[in-house]
Amino acid sequence: MTMFFKKEVSIPAKSSSEIPADDDLSQSKKLKDAIQVELTAPEEKKGFRNQLGNLNVGEGVRLRGSFNVPNKTIVAGLIEGNLATKELLVQENGKVQGQVDCQLADIAGYLENDLQVHAALTLRASAVITGNVFYQEITIEKGAKITGKLARL
Repeated sequence: MTMFFKKEVSIPAKSSSEIPADDDLSQSKKLKDAIQVELTAPEEKKGFRNQLGNLNVGEGVRLRGSFNVPNKTIVAGLIEGNLATKELLVQENGKVQGQVDCQLADIAGYLENDLQVHAALTLRASAVITGNVFYQEITIEKGAKITGKLARL
């Protein structure tokens, strides 16, 4: 599905003595063409098919609220609020402050509050977790810090 949005550009009417030269007409056409914006649904764009339903929180970005992400969540910034996702990747500089419920998790950053992982959890050496951790399978690298209880689901 492709949608087009076109911003109307008004070009002042000129008197017959001010008939635009060919250069002026091509300038006007270029201006109109430059203002036309094309929005294409992500599934139609090459390379986006695997990214539907993903959330990527970049470095320096802060989100507040409760989030339900159908697929993968990558956090290099900050999420303040509860998160439900299929797969969670918290990078070294990423932070999640809220309850998390997911299938798979790979934590290298900071997580504050309860974490529930229904399949596999990997805690990297740089991971810092303050809260209870519930998991099915777990891998912990030397150096990971956990303040809270660990319990198998």
